Amino acid sequence: MSLNKLNAVLLLGVIGCAMSVVTSQHVSRRLYGELEKEQKLQRQLNVEYGQLTLEQSTWGAHALIEKSAVARMDMLTPTQRQVHVITPEGVR
Repeated sequence: MSLNKLNAVLLLGVIGCAMSVVTSQHVSRRLYGELEKEQKLQRQLNVEYGQLTLEQSTWGAHALIEKSAVARMDMLTPTQRQVHVITPEGVR
């Protein structure tokens, strides 16, 4: 193989390597942008999850449920005489 042919092959190899470096950098930057976007979404979802957890614990509080039952449905806590305990043997 002559020197000109060898130079041409090497030049094509260098150009191919350069193109692959540019392509890989472009893909890397695009993927990094997507990663940043997903991490931002993760932070937002973590904040929302914390808020929902706090809201759930607030709504699950016994006093709040009782207050809501009295206000919305006029429900009252039964007196001792109104409570009947049923056992397998019958009412006691």
